[in-house]
Amino acid sequence: MLGWKIFAHSVRMVFGNLKQALQITVGPALIASALIVGLFITLGIPLGAFDGSSSASSEGFPTVAFLVFLFVVMIVMIVVAFWVAVSWHRFILLEEYPSGIVPTFRFDRILAYLGRAMLLGLVLLAGYVPLAVIMMGLAQSLGAALILIVIPYVVFLMICFYRLAIILPSAAIGNPITLSEAWNNTAGTAGVIIVLVISVVVFQFAVQLVVTLLTFIPVLGAFLSLFFGVLVLPLINVSILTTMYGVFVEKRELT
Repeated sequence: MLGWKIFAHSVRMVFGNLKQALQITVGPALIASALIVGLFITLGIPLGAFDGSSSASSEGFPTVAFLVFLFVVMIVMIVVAFWVAVSWHRFILLEEYPSGIVPTFRFDRILAYLGRAMLLGLVLLAGYVPLAVIMMGLAQSLGAALILIVIPYVVFLMICFYRLAIILPSAAIGNPITLSEAWNNTAGTAGVIIVLVISVVVFQFAVQLVVTLLTFIPVLGAFLSLFFGVLVLPLINVSILTTMYGVFVEKRELT
């Protein structure tokens, strides 16, 4: 089945290019960590600011400044995540190999990626509104039967997301496509996407289960958790969109 083939190809893509995966992810992660730690030290934020039982202001640190810190951290994490995603898309689709420990920072492509991600988010938010209205209006009258409406609609939104999300790798490689083009290129793929999502969920559950079982070994458990949580699983998700773009837009054959 094509859905399974896309998933399997995406997994092989990551494990078959671990060197490049490390080059693309480790450098940006270290830079982000250094920026966050540097800002934390510069602002002199007390550790109590992160304790839910006490407020930042009680430690003599302005709450507004703490919120600014959190905002900057969020921006740094988003930029780094998109930096990694753009670099990975370009490596796979354009064979743009990373050099050194830090991939090329392509501000224009990252900005385009951000814009497309925001557009995709707005479309999905608009699609969620009817579901929210139905849930508020029929929750009391239908009760547990409401799930018969919610689940199919959520599946529908999920399929829509994957069909439209190929605008992200297109932006990363500088060959943008519209939402309508993404929709047309992925016509008839509902079954493929359902199989793909099931494969992803089962794989992630299996990985988390194995990592949890190995947590009693301190060093190995921490390493596996970091390796899969920060490197493998996120890149597989990015690889899925990359593969979908290659298959449905560039008409590549899966081997």
